[in-house]
This record gives sequence, C-alpha cells and structure tokens, in this order.
Amino acid sequence: MNKALAAGAAGMALQQSVLDAIAVNLANSDTPGYRADRPEFAALLTPDGHGIGVARQDPRRLFTQGKIETTGKDDDLAIDGEGLFEVRSPSGTAYTRAGNFSRDALGRLRLPNGAMLADIRLPRGTTTFSVSAGGEVRAHVAGRAGTVSAGRVRLYSFSDNASLRLCPDGLFYPTASAGQRFGAFSSSSGFGTVKQRCLERGNVSVIAAMMAILTAQRAYEANAKSVQAADEMLRLANNVERG
Repeated sequence: MNKALAAGAAGMALQQSVLDAIAVNLANSDTPGYRADRPEFAALLTPDGHGIGVARQDPRRLFTQGKIETTGKDDDLAIDGEGLFEVRSPSGTAYTRAGNFSRDALGRLRLPNGAMLADIRLPRGTTTFSVSAGGEVRAHVAGRAGTVSAGRVRLYSFSDNASLRLCPDGLFYPTASAGQRFGAFSSSSGFGTVKQRCLERGNVSVIAAMMAILTAQRAYEANAKSVQAADEMLRLANNVERG
C-alpha cells in the first residue's frame, strides 16, 4: 500500500517538474538563441527490483533549429543550420546561438551581457557593414571607396552540444563530456550559414508545448487520484485492523 502511495506521489512530483520545464521553455520562446530543455526520467526501483515510480534526471538540452526572423538591423546575426558563435566573456571563451549583437565604440560586436564576438572588429568610421553567408564581414568606411575586410565569422560545434555547460550569463562553456570541438567558416560542410539582419528565436514550439502541458496535467491528475485511492484503501485497512 505504501508503494502505491510512493509511486503516485513520485508521479505527481515528476509531472509538476515537467510543467515547470515547459513553463520555462515557453517564457523563452522569443529569447534569441534560447535552447529548450527536454525533461529526462529514470525508473525508481526497490532493492528487490520492483518499480515504485519515476524520478527526474538532468534535462536534455535540444539544439534543434529555432525560427529565424528578419529584423533589418545590421548588427543582428542568425545561424541557419548547425553551429555556434564563439564569444569572449569575462569567464573566458564561450559559445552561443544568440546573435543580438550591438557595436561598441571600438568596433566590436557585443551581446547584451557584454560577451564579444570573436575575430570581428569594424574599422573606425564604419557606416554600414555586410556579412556574407560564408561569414565574411566587410565594412563601408566614411571617406573611403569600396569596402574593408573586418574579419570572418567562424562557427563551432562539439561532439555533444547538449553536454555544454549553460551558465547564468546565458552562454555555453565547454565540458569534458561535450567532447571534441570542431570549427569552420559558415557554409562549410556540416555547418550552417550566417544570416545578417536576422535573429534566431528560441527553438520552442508553442503549440507542442501547449499540448505537452495538457498531457502533463492529465498525468498529474491521474497520479493524484491513485494517491487518493491508495490513501483510502490504507484507511480502510487500518479500520479493519482496529476492528
């Protein structure tokens, strides 16, 4: 009887954690470069191998493509396909799918958290600049004919991007479990292309998330009913014993 109560309670806790994860994903559906979390679970077993429910494990981060929207802003960049931007932060070299950059006084492209896009520096006097699908950055400088090279965006990936460490600054940092790092210019084999004046939103399907909420709510209610039923049976059994 206690096993039934434990299984039901564990199920309720699990479904609540699912709902919490979905809520976080939905809240970040418009956040540039956000990567959704998928809850992961494992069976709970007694010492003799009997199942008594499930427990939540660390979520699995999904690196599927998010929706790309045109913004018209020169500084905005999006990756269409595989790859991560490399940036420099106070904590070191990091990686991101976010491309909501802004130009600073030194011609660097920086994210709102201050992280700087690697290998790119616009010359002083730059009025506008372009970024090709292959990541080449060329600047139009006031008083000069033609364009000037300002670097080239490289994209990176790891053996297991999902094992990168997400820090409070919103950036991903390498870990041993993420494995080997691969880098190439965009449009190279296995990597996506860079799109200027665009942003990639969070890779969250609002419709799929709403359906998942309904499923989790039903599962929560079913587990709650099983807890109530087990509690009632336990109460009846206690009454019989007192008989």
